[in-house]
Amino acid sequence: MKKILTVIVAVLVAAASVSAKEYKHSLGMYGGFGIGVQYKLMAKEHFTIILEEGYAFCPSRTANVGNYQSWATNCVLAYQTSPLAEGQGINLSVYAGGQVKLHYVFDNAALIGLGAAAGIEANMVNAPIAFSFDFRPGYGCILVDQGPFGGTGVGHIFDYSFNLGVRYTF
Repeated sequence: MKKILTVIVAVLVAAASVSAKEYKHSLGMYGGFGIGVQYKLMAKEHFTIILEEGYAFCPSRTANVGNYQSWATNCVLAYQTSPLAEGQGINLSVYAGGQVKLHYVFDNAALIGLGAAAGIEANMVNAPIAFSFDFRPGYGCILVDQGPFGGTGVGHIFDYSFNLGVRYTF
């Protein structure tokens, strides 16, 4: 047991010593217009992939659909800048890109959509923590099977979300 605790402490110390610029993976939670698990991969120097799974509440700007709730799977591909502001233990960078979303909308419907994503990320220099805030407008096709949106077939939807993420970086 003592050996396992020593290994865990060594891993945490090593992770904490990694600079915010050097992290490759991060895992945490997001909240805003829903809640779920978020994983971020720094695939290349400025190319990031964000994968999310969770519950979503989406305000819609389409009259025949209205607001909807769903089980959401999102994938964001984005370009992230080098830190724009460094100091006081925080590095700030911005990111922008696109999103693919697949949602199971409660009450017998599904959504397949595309969207944009733009946000800001704050990495703690002395701790393995990253915070992000983003805005995601989107368009999707909603496939309805006698759900609350009336009839069967395909509908179009314009929606948006604001998300706040908190992740452990390693």
